[in-house]
Amino acid sequence: MVKRKSSEGQEQESSRGIPLPIQTFLWRQTSAFLRPKLGKQYEASCVSFERVLVENKLHGLSPALSEAIQSISRWELVQAALPHVLHCTATLLSNRNKLGHQDKLGVAETKLLHTLHWMLLEAPQDCSNDRFGGDRGSSWGGSSSAFIHQAENQGSPGHPRPSTTNDDEENNTRKFFQNSMATVELFVFLFAPLVHRIKESDLTFRLASGLVIWQPMWEHRQPEVSAFNALVKPVRNIVTGLRAKAVCSSSLTCVGKDFADWHWTEIK
Repeated sequence: MVKRKSSEGQEQESSRGIPLPIQTFLWRQTSAFLRPKLGKQYEASCVSFERVLVENKLHGLSPALSEAIQSISRWELVQAALPHVLHCTATLLSNRNKLGHQDKLGVAETKLLHTLHWMLLEAPQDCSNDRFGGDRGSSWGGSSSAFIHQAENQGSPGHPRPSTTNDDEENNTRKFFQNSMATVELFVFLFAPLVHRIKESDLTFRLASGLVIWQPMWEHRQPEVSAFNALVKPVRNIVTGLRAKAVCSSSLTCVGKDFADWHWTEIK
């Protein structure tokens, strides 16, 4: 397993740029899908995506690329590569009939879909384990369906409320391993028109986990997985008291030397 250098904190990690060798590698793999006519070059790109992203193997890569990958966290690599994988997968699905794979997905398509499913469903857990070590007992663990955000029953009998420190740590972890809104929008933009290019018969063996993504989309529903959910701040209800003389209206203004002398007068 590749060991990456640790960073000072989540904020610094998220704000760092992606090293140039990694960007070059990703564009080189994507270029095979941008040609007017798909050739056999895309098959090698599918293998490279799966090998580097899913299997986390750097053997055979250039020293500069290997060093660049080890200089960032695995989650940063996944986030940088996800838009590329989305575009490449959408290109293969849109050309499925031209490639002669109407009835059954080819080997390359299977590898790329498997990579996409891993990035959307399992990457948060795997990257969290790489970052913090082990399964820390969080709700990221388990199967793909375990990534669904669930409301915590805190303070009820049999469910003691955890400490504030643990709450903050868990929330920070979830917030860190979230996809950006731009990534979610890109997924919807690319795959909403192509959702019926994927059949239920395609999602077998290695691709079976992807059913939690595509089944809701076939039914025009949002997939209930963490990749399509984001933590939001609760709406605060701020209750303020009214002073006897401080009656606010659009036609009133406050005058006075200091707060104690304030009084309201009507604007003519």
